[in-house]
Amino acid sequence: MKKSYLLIPLSMVLVATTAISSVGAADKSVTLVVRHTQLGEAKQQRLNILNDVLKRVSKDVSGVNFKLDGVDSDVNRKEKLRSEMATNSAPAIFDLFGGADTQLYASEGKLLDLTPILKELGLQDKFISLGEFTVGGKVYGLPIGGYQEGYFYNKPYFEQKKLKVPQTLDELEKLADVIKKSGKTPFAQASKQAWVPLMTANTLWSRYAGPDITSGFATGKTKWNSPEMVAAFTKYQDWVNKGYFKKGELGLEYAEQRNQLIRGEAIMMYDGSWASSVFADPKQAGKMTNQVGYFAMPKASNGKGSQTAVNGGFSNGYGFSAKVKKDAKQLAAVKSFIKNMYNDEMQIRGLEADGVLPSMKVDSGKLAKAKVSDLVKDIIAVGNKASGAFPAFDSMVQADVNTAISEGIQKLIGGQTTAKKMLDAVQKVQQEANDNDE
Repeated sequence: MKKSYLLIPLSMVLVATTAISSVGAADKSVTLVVRHTQLGEAKQQRLNILNDVLKRVSKDVSGVNFKLDGVDSDVNRKEKLRSEMATNSAPAIFDLFGGADTQLYASEGKLLDLTPILKELGLQDKFISLGEFTVGGKVYGLPIGGYQEGYFYNKPYFEQKKLKVPQTLDELEKLADVIKKSGKTPFAQASKQAWVPLMTANTLWSRYAGPDITSGFATGKTKWNSPEMVAAFTKYQDWVNKGYFKKGELGLEYAEQRNQLIRGEAIMMYDGSWASSVFADPKQAGKMTNQVGYFAMPKASNGKGSQTAVNGGFSNGYGFSAKVKKDAKQLAAVKSFIKNMYNDEMQIRGLEADGVLPSMKVDSGKLAKAKVSDLVKDIIAVGNKASGAFPAFDSMVQADVNTAISEGIQKLIGGQTTAKKMLDAVQKVQQEANDNDE
């Protein structure tokens, strides 16, 4: 979550640049709000990229100013953006998730149709996949990069204890037992935000029930409380009960789980490939700089479907308010933003500086020269060996269902429910959401 492609013709870029610049020359200045989620030290490089892009847009389109609005990803997605879409007050440019979010907002006419813009800029065939941002054959958002999820691990500890990367979930559990007996926490985790433990859970249930099961929840073809799903969450709760995670994890913010790994307190951590940049930065990783490896969640005995598929895709990026098309200057700024953000230079910069896998078909020669860590190479290798990728569950289910499973996983971790009771409750919400969609 990997390929060689052609560059955009320079003449095409120059024509696009000229067209964009000429639009903004006459009218009065405007200020566009840009909603981003690049908060904290770990995301500083991504924020730097965004700022550099906006500087270029300001040169492209005269009289355009920008106001950055940084918001936590969860808050933006589940609270602010939802309410803004309901009142038609979303920013001009904003962080957007593909799948269910894009489908909903596009159906309400709140997102700018990017299809003609991509054609104008010569970008219509330059993305690896726009499936999660495509609704009715039209594109409504652009992924900033790709990702995959897997286990980061302390390589020196593995070498010292002569441990091997596990090939099955049974081996992973035996490994966790060894680590726990040594006085360490097997899995770093911080679950104050429910999407964090749900990363592990999403792939675990995909090992037990098959990676395709999630796509059937919203259609009624599959059910949350099927025997395989119950078995997966029972296993998850078993890991909690065995003390594989840090006690008090429900009170810990996401960044803290990386600190558990960096301090040597925990030995493994299930996270997204975006976390790789932390372990290449001495200021953040300290003694663990370039000392972290990566492997995919291993296969489940008697698991269904592909056992090498990874949770990954191109689900997060930028969307644009449909209202900008009413103003020539704002529309010109959006076109310039897309031109300056989505190109080989910025894709490789994101890969080198932040470990963000390209979402575009970057020139193979440039990719080969990219300066990436051994950890990023490990991540790419895992993706290359995978049978394929499946998107995160929250891009395929309705918002109410996402809320229900988010509340459920935290109750499960807190010992307030069982896997069966939790999944029965989630399935009830799923059925109600499906009925409302009919």
